[in-house]
Amino acid sequence: MADSPNYGFNRSPRLSANHLAEYLCTRDASQRDAVIRKAKFPRKPQVIAYQQVTPGFRRVMSGSGGGDIAELDALAERLKTKARREEGYNKDEALRCVAAIGAFKETYAKGRWGKVEFGPSPQDVTVKIGGMPVNTRLEPPLTEPAPDGTTYAGGCVQFLASTPDSRKNIEDRRKYVAAIVHWALEQTSTNIEPLPRLCMSFDAFGREITKAPMSHERLRRAMTSSCQEAVEKWDRIAPPAGYDGPDWH
Repeated sequence: MADSPNYGFNRSPRLSANHLAEYLCTRDASQRDAVIRKAKFPRKPQVIAYQQVTPGFRRVMSGSGGGDIAELDALAERLKTKARREEGYNKDEALRCVAAIGAFKETYAKGRWGKVEFGPSPQDVTVKIGGMPVNTRLEPPLTEPAPDGTTYAGGCVQFLASTPDSRKNIEDRRKYVAAIVHWALEQTSTNIEPLPRLCMSFDAFGREITKAPMSHERLRRAMTSSCQEAVEKWDRIAPPAGYDGPDWH
């Protein structure tokens, strides 16, 4: 018997930016219900993917690593050594992490960072859309000083999706998440104005950085109606097969 349940339970409606992006990518009712189910009954991951490299990515982008890509080169060499001596999952994960480092470096090099300053740690930003709290994790938050002394805000959401299944609808999901970042910062930033070009999705394996659209009225209407629909459905969504979490009735 497992020491702890495999599932959690969120009684009140809540979505992540990625959940909302998935929801927006389909009009199929059963698929939309499946997205709500994932958010309402979150499954605890058995293994956190890429946990050996994501701290290094944060340090490079936060400036605590000084933007020093050499740190990642050294980590890649250690992981290659690990892969040579390990077998099974540990070997495969080490090789996946080496591939992630290469993908991250290529994507980071494509960015036009200019005077962008990266925040020192991740930041969770929550905005209520159509009655639904939607949380976005910025890894990292961004700011950019202007010549007139004004500081503008933004944020970066990391995508480490490498398999065909995890990359389904990735182009639309990148766009939606970047737009959610912009909207969330508009609602929560009191002294710093967010700019669409500073609100972005960083898709390492896709070698793409997608920025929030300048024109967003139609997209925000779609987000609002989707969130309203999800709120209305929330209480009716039953757990998945094998659910072992808290009582949900």
